[in-house]
Amino acid sequence: MSLQPTNIIPITQARGKLGDIANLAIADNYFLLTKGGNPIVALVDFKYLKKLENIANQLYQKTYIDPKLEKYSRNFSDQEIKEWQIEDQI
Repeated sequence: MSLQPTNIIPITQARGKLGDIANLAIADNYFLLTKGGNPIVALVDFKYLKKLENIANQLYQKTYIDPKLEKYSRNFSDQEIKEWQIEDQI
């Protein structure tokens, strides 16, 4: 991904040039819009967003493992994931 300091823009400044910013949001070149110095939203190329969603869907509930060991991996149950999320909050 390509986030440069010039790609971080306050929303108040982005309003007047949103069309220009949208034209520059190509592939992995995205823009982070801020409010009060805090990131609020990202302006991302739609095709790139769909690509990221597809990758995330493929990785969801999978372990990162050597392909040769794939036969020893498994999907985690929703209950296991909930338990881990609770543990992470402690």
